[in-house]
Amino acid sequence: VNEKKALNGLDFQLDSGDFATIVGSNGAGKSTMFNAITGAFFVEDGTIELDGEDITFVKEHRRSKYIGHLFQDPMKGTAADMQVAENLAMASRRGKPLSLKWSSQSSQLAEFREALKELDLGLENRLETRIGTLSGGQRQSITLLMATLVPPKLLLLDEHTAALDPKTAEKVLNLSQKRVSEGNLTTLMITHNMRDALRFGNRLIMMHEGRVVVDVKGEQKKELTIQSL
Repeated sequence: VNEKKALNGLDFQLDSGDFATIVGSNGAGKSTMFNAITGAFFVEDGTIELDGEDITFVKEHRRSKYIGHLFQDPMKGTAADMQVAENLAMASRRGKPLSLKWSSQSSQLAEFREALKELDLGLENRLETRIGTLSGGQRQSITLLMATLVPPKLLLLDEHTAALDPKTAEKVLNLSQKRVSEGNLTTLMITHNMRDALRFGNRLIMMHEGRVVVDVKGEQKKELTIQSL
């Protein structure tokens, strides 16, 4: 009688290039859905497909080749004891065969500097800085860069600005919009901020008790207001 299903008949499909914001109360199943998509656990029923391939029982580390994931905690997306350049080098090898080649190649370092320069955080001259000494906003910005350096088939943003101050959060959100738009990345973004849910993306999905209860897109989404939700 006290059973609660985290995901219950959840069913939707993303079109290529969709940027969908996900809203819902605590316990609606948003982060659980992300964990199912990334393979943190295997679902008991149903299927998960990515780019036409059934990945329902593909292990998490294999899915990570095609799925970029940002967490609430800025500390989760980077290796704190490694340099900025070393973190970016690892990200640049995603989906490629293991190699002893490292980021010391001048051409790759130049590429990293250009990418960091776009963040407008002064990090392009701090390639040798250990990630753990940077602020949460800087780390989250670098994590965003790492997740999109090799364009993923799917980008997951799990309340990735929740731990940041409002000014830094706004900067990271705008950076997210820029990276998604430039790469035409298919993206899901969980947020508790209804204004952000309406401002960003071309689609809004509302979850309740483990299922989708609202799914609007395009012009219909543009007409939504906070009061209407």
